[in-house]
Amino acid sequence: MNSISLASKEVKAIINATFDNYRKRTVLIKPTTTVRLSGLNWDGGSRTEYRACTIDGRPANRTANMSGPPPWANPFEGKSIEIPEGFIVVSGGHFCGKVSTLTLHVHPNNMPKLIKETN
Repeated sequence: MNSISLASKEVKAIINATFDNYRKRTVLIKPTTTVRLSGLNWDGGSRTEYRACTIDGRPANRTANMSGPPPWANPFEGKSIEIPEGFIVVSGGHFCGKVSTLTLHVHPNNMPKLIKETN
C-alpha cells in the first residue's frame, strides 16, 4: 500500500513521543506490518533513525543505540522488525544534511483508529 501525507499537527502526540523537535508541516503514514532498518549510520550527511510509540502517543522504551556500531559491523542494519497492533514505528533523521520528513509505519489494522483520531 502507498503512503499518505498528513499535517503534522494531526499526529502531534506521536511526534512528541518520538521526534519532539520536528518542525516540518507534514508527515507520511505508511500502512505496513514490518519495517526494514536501513541507513542507520551517517553517510554523506544522511542517517535514518527509528523510534516507536503506542498509537495514542506513549513512548516505547528505547534501549538500543542502533547508530553506535561502525557501519560494517552494525547488527541492526538490514534487519526487519514486526509492528504489533497498537504501536507505531516512526522513521526520521537527516537526508543530505537536512531534516527528513517523518514516516509513521502503522499496522494496517490501526489505520482506521489513527485516521479517526486525527479528524
